[in-house]
Amino acid sequence: MRLALSILQICDAVVIEKRINFARMNNKNSILLEDPAFDPVLALNCNLLLKITADSFSYAIVNTLEDKIQVVYDCQDYEPTAQNLSATILSDPYLSLLYNRVKIGSYTSNSIAVPENIFTPDNTAPYLQYFSNLDQYSSKVYTASYTGQDFKSLFLLPNAIESTIKSHWREASSFEQSASLLAVDKNILNADAPVNEYSFYLDFTAGSFHAMLMNQGKMIFQNVFQIENPEEFHYYLLLLIKQLQIEVTQVNVIATGILNEGDEQHSILLKYFPVITLESPAETNITDSILEDMPPHYYTSLLALNLCE
Repeated sequence: MRLALSILQICDAVVIEKRINFARMNNKNSILLEDPAFDPVLALNCNLLLKITADSFSYAIVNTLEDKIQVVYDCQDYEPTAQNLSATILSDPYLSLLYNRVKIGSYTSNSIAVPENIFTPDNTAPYLQYFSNLDQYSSKVYTASYTGQDFKSLFLLPNAIESTIKSHWREASSFEQSASLLAVDKNILNADAPVNEYSFYLDFTAGSFHAMLMNQGKMIFQNVFQIENPEEFHYYLLLLIKQLQIEVTQVNVIATGILNEGDEQHSILLKYFPVITLESPAETNITDSILEDMPPHYYTSLLALNLCE
């Protein structure tokens, strides 16, 4: 996979039943965590958060009145085609409910960041020249701004994801995959000053990882890498360290997603970085009792969509 900076400088330069919840896992490598007190009739009190990566599909239902996570579903090794997405949505009764808000964070390889001072909001057509494989992507150019960042994010969604959103959630708010990690970083900065100038985020699925490098709260790099085994992860990690000139003892390493202490990828990280922080969900005021038997960092980036506006 090609290593590419995602910031473009357009200038002169760049079935377990528990006391409080219910969990089911099936043979399709998916898991469903449910609060038995969740009443689908009251879904309008909730936000539906969906995260679609290149190889996974997950969602969470968050009750905004009770500040409580009521459902979490996660499916790894999932190919987000139009057929798969439609079949998944139509077969899941939770996804047919009416919600207060629907927020969707999606993987896309067509994303650029344009400095705010040169961005022209009335005409996004000139930026299409910086996108690729346009026949596989929607023609709608999404734009987003992030608090504390000095760029405007422009991105296209894959046709399969765009058509699914239009069919099922016309009023949904769409975000690119990096929005969640930016929300996590903002929350960390608000909670406490970072120990080091740089923060290196790694968000894992079963078959990929999303890397994002921050310098004093400013995003300077982000990209997604699909990997088939720990050796490929090791290769890309070394490439990132070299190409981004990461000082391994002078950076905060923050990991989220499908990573466990002691597994091969975690052990590889510890070869180069002395401390790895497995970051829990950002909203500490949210009741997350349905996650009590799960590693809390598994769903940090999914739940961070609740912070995205």
